[in-house]
Amino acid sequence: MKRLILLIALSVLSVSAFAQFPLGATKEEIKTYFGENVSYANVQEFKTANGSEALCFTKVRVIGDYTFLFNFDGVCTSYVETYDKKDMNEVVWRFDRKFCRLGTTIWSDEDNTYNVTMVANPKKGANFISITYKPVAPAATSTLASN
Repeated sequence: MKRLILLIALSVLSVSAFAQFPLGATKEEIKTYFGENVSYANVQEFKTANGSEALCFTKVRVIGDYTFLFNFDGVCTSYVETYDKKDMNEVVWRFDRKFCRLGTTIWSDEDNTYNVTMVANPKKGANFISITYKPVAPAATSTLASN
């Protein structure tokens, strides 16, 4: 019970204060933020399949991590947070209260600047769920020619 209360409190605080921060931040800004505000077990830096950089912070005492993906300019373009699969109902409940639900597994912030997508089964037999935060692509605009 204590674990659930702690998880809910940390999750609500982390989502509300943290959701928009990393998008557009640099690797150093994210490292500084985690060093000052978030308990984590370890951190790994690695290259993705396309050669861009990523940064992964493993959570303390619970299943999950935060993985930040950077473009070639070193700016965070998306990030993924993982949770223990048994916490899925609590995660959905929390996201339904914080964000606007767009579909079964997709939410948007109130300003429609980023979407949150849940992948309940990222790998066959996985014991975790994955939440991806990505900016909303700007709507296509057109201009009319006038004489």
